[in-house]
Amino acid sequence: MRRIHAAVFLLAFLARLAFQGLAVGFDSPPRDDAEQYDSIAWSLAQGGPYLADDGYRSHRAPGYTYLLAGTYAIAGHSWMAGRVVQALTGAMTCSLLLALGAATVGPAIGLFAALAYAVFPYAIFFCGFLLTEPLCALLTVAATYALWRARSGLAWGALWGFLCALAALTRPPMALLLALGVIALVWRGEARFRKLALATAVFGLTLLPWTIRNYAVHHRIVPVTTMGGWVLWEGNNPAAAVDPDLRGRAIHNSPEEDGAPAGLPETEQDAYYFRAALRFMRTHASDMPGLMGRKLARVFNLFPQLESRALRWIARLTLLPVLVCAVAGAVVAIARREAWLAMLLVPVAAVTVTGVVYWADARIRAPADPCIMLLAAYGCAAMGSRLSRFSRKPASPQPH
Repeated sequence: MRRIHAAVFLLAFLARLAFQGLAVGFDSPPRDDAEQYDSIAWSLAQGGPYLADDGYRSHRAPGYTYLLAGTYAIAGHSWMAGRVVQALTGAMTCSLLLALGAATVGPAIGLFAALAYAVFPYAIFFCGFLLTEPLCALLTVAATYALWRARSGLAWGALWGFLCALAALTRPPMALLLALGVIALVWRGEARFRKLALATAVFGLTLLPWTIRNYAVHHRIVPVTTMGGWVLWEGNNPAAAVDPDLRGRAIHNSPEEDGAPAGLPETEQDAYYFRAALRFMRTHASDMPGLMGRKLARVFNLFPQLESRALRWIARLTLLPVLVCAVAGAVVAIARREAWLAMLLVPVAAVTVTGVVYWADARIRAPADPCIMLLAAYGCAAMGSRLSRFSRKPASPQPH
């Protein structure tokens, strides 16, 4: 198994390095969200404040930012080093996915899933940029593994709560991993008060230092970021609801364009956008089912808008069989009453809820892709065994 893990890790690592070197460029400058993570990380690496180049102090969650800051502290302001760490993170996710698969659906199917995720274009793509997706996927797989093992003792329950908190500190909506995990344990009849209380306490204590930091900075309780209201408004506003090309997407407007008073502190801006989004959702209640349905479709979007026609076809031709096989795997697991299904569906449900409430694209789905791939591998194996049974010819009668 060590050799198998090493082979999977090496395949994933080299695939990501090849994409970074040949398609992205190791030293290409970060853009959009990556530019903010880069600016905060470099400030921290130099002993400066947690401050983005746009002046916001708590817009970005700290999980990935501190990983990137640690990289810069060692290697200097090197975008290449940051991308290599992304490749390592993606490779670690593949190895951990193999362990999760071996513990739940079996070693062979786990290996199939890990190899498939090692060369999955979506997973490789996000490792080319200084974004949260690779780290959040790693933490999500680790949390799912700990949730599965939580049946065997309190230590695993505590580790599960800790990993859920780290995922939330990387991407705040992934706090749903804890809530949905509790539901999965209750549904399986494996919930024990001490286990749930310990996991919840560890979760809260892990978030506490950053929440205290935010209170010291903003003089308000901000669990992780000051961006929740902003993101809710991006996916629930008149433009997003009316324009067919924008429905379900994130619409970026400035405070002045949205009517927010200029110069508000970031916590008050966030509260303003949160109220505006809720007001829009209440006054356009009849439009919300359609808007949410569009977001749901975009979580598993088979027709992404990418820079080239070749990339669009690669995305479609790889995602379609994965989703078909994942649905088949879930159906077979339900029919067989597999105990692991509820655990694997926790990340899938978390990203789905996030996308439906806020806005959706492949980045929102990315943390759940490893578990989706594991379901797909199980479904592919189940369909393969069924087809092989149908294809067998009846044995010819033997002469007496």
